[in-house]
Amino acid sequence: MNTDRLFGMVARDPETMRKAMYNVVVKLQDQPEVQLQATAICLLAMCQALNVDVRRLLTSAEQMTRDVESPFTSHFKALEAYAREQMR
Repeated sequence: MNTDRLFGMVARDPETMRKAMYNVVVKLQDQPEVQLQATAICLLAMCQALNVDVRRLLTSAEQMTRDVESPFTSHFKALEAYAREQMR
């Protein structure tokens, strides 16, 4: 795994990220508590398997979403709104 690309501010393809985020949100809409727990456990397992610091990864993700100039931001906000409606 290329950790420079994972943690760096390398240009990410917004379309690829949007599709990946959408796929995670739509898989288990009936039980948002289960979806959040399962997503967290999956993230931890993936980070452990790839020897990635989960806290560093989350910090990097937070930085990406704060970048208001990024094309990624509009996709994130749309997905956030979708998740809010679907996971009630």
